[in-house]
Amino acid sequence: MIQQGKFYGIGVGPGAPDLLTVRAANILKTVDIVCVPRSSKENDSVALKVAGSYISDKTEILEISTPMTRDTAVLNAEWESGAAVIAKKLYEGKSVAFITIGDAMLFSTYTYILKKLKSLLPGVYTESIPGITSFSATAAFINTALAEGSEKLAIIPAIEDPNELRSILAKFPNAVLMKVAGKFNEIVEVLDELQLKNKAVYVSKLGYPDQFITYDLDSLKNTKRDYLSLILVKREGF
Repeated sequence: MIQQGKFYGIGVGPGAPDLLTVRAANILKTVDIVCVPRSSKENDSVALKVAGSYISDKTEILEISTPMTRDTAVLNAEWESGAAVIAKKLYEGKSVAFITIGDAMLFSTYTYILKKLKSLLPGVYTESIPGITSFSATAAFINTALAEGSEKLAIIPAIEDPNELRSILAKFPNAVLMKVAGKFNEIVEVLDELQLKNKAVYVSKLGYPDQFITYDLDSLKNTKRDYLSLILVKREGF
């Protein structure tokens, strides 16, 4: 009887290959298969670009479709399909790693795949490897603490309602606004209303060759922003 393979979820960090953890790098060098999320046929996997130098030429690369949509039916179908493919490989005794940018357990496709996989293989042997988040890397890059002492920190993904954003920013002295590209103008307007616009920094693709950072949010209004972008807000300023 073939022993079932082990499944790894690996956060590859914010973008710079040398920001992967040693543990992540070691696992990537030894697994049989690396699963890479891909949002469309036109776009290469960002996670694979980051982690590629640690993966052996002999390792099988398995693309898992992760479409950029909010249609839960479409997403669930893709997650189930991806989990089924992974389950088959594990059942064959292969070790499989699913790579994802940032941290594996924060706003990651990996967590959805893992849930589906556990329903298919209830006893699946799994290990999740943490990665450096984009906002941790941002704070380090600008040499500013995310929060100090008893300060509160809000981590906010892709808010649609400006009123909700106002409410959160009124309660938290420090905030990370993630996935800001789609609502950038509206976010800047709220920050301006709350007199926080000059106490914020915008960062996109930190760790990549084309990384970008600015404290002048107005200069970016009505421009196309990258999906891998965030705004760090500190009520006390920088």
